[in-house]
Amino acid sequence: MTVGELAAASGLTIRTLHHWDEIGLLCPAERSGAGHRRYSSTDVERLYRIVALRRLGLSLDEVGTALEAEGPDLRAAVAAHLGRVREQLTRLRRLEGILGALVDLDEPSTELIIDAIEVMTMSQQYYTPEQLDQLEARREALGEEGMAQAQQDWADLIAAMDAEREAGTDVADPRVQALADRWEGMIRQFTGGDPGLTASLKRMYDEQGAPRASRGAMSPELSEYVQRVMAARAG
Repeated sequence: MTVGELAAASGLTIRTLHHWDEIGLLCPAERSGAGHRRYSSTDVERLYRIVALRRLGLSLDEVGTALEAEGPDLRAAVAAHLGRVREQLTRLRRLEGILGALVDLDEPSTELIIDAIEVMTMSQQYYTPEQLDQLEARREALGEEGMAQAQQDWADLIAAMDAEREAGTDVADPRVQALADRWEGMIRQFTGGDPGLTASLKRMYDEQGAPRASRGAMSPELSEYVQRVMAARAG
């Protein structure tokens, strides 16, 4: 392909391709007798990898370093790119759900918008892309009705546990320990019993605190009570 043909096919400018040639990032396989650039299929494969890495925000120097580290295997580069695209799709699906909830309100409050931001950033901070995929698959399996029911079950359980706290019920009381059974069962339902997900969830609550991690569903007092309930259970 000529530089003009490659530019037209890829959507890049001729000036960009010239610059990448000058800095040694994408040098054409051949030049015609008149000095015109001729790009081979191998050059096109390299161009794909350059564009994919640039879209991740890497500088041209960093792209060159990454290409050297990856070696010539295009399949490895495509597989890595595919993984990144899937991560982005997962984040977009979660964002779609949040935005759908917000758009249903005529005037969403600032608090709700901040809450939505926290949901997005906190999930990405504490869960790996693979774990987020697992959670998304579980949400899809439950469906809208199942998710609504799970949220109501949690709200009911939190209210029941808080009522025992306010009543001063001993943490070892069988009634409270029955609620603890349900509590642990709800966590297993959320994590699917996966140890990694369970550890990520615990770390989020430990570092952020229950009020923020639960988005206000649990007070600091209830969090402390539940910790004592679980400690009594372990003992």
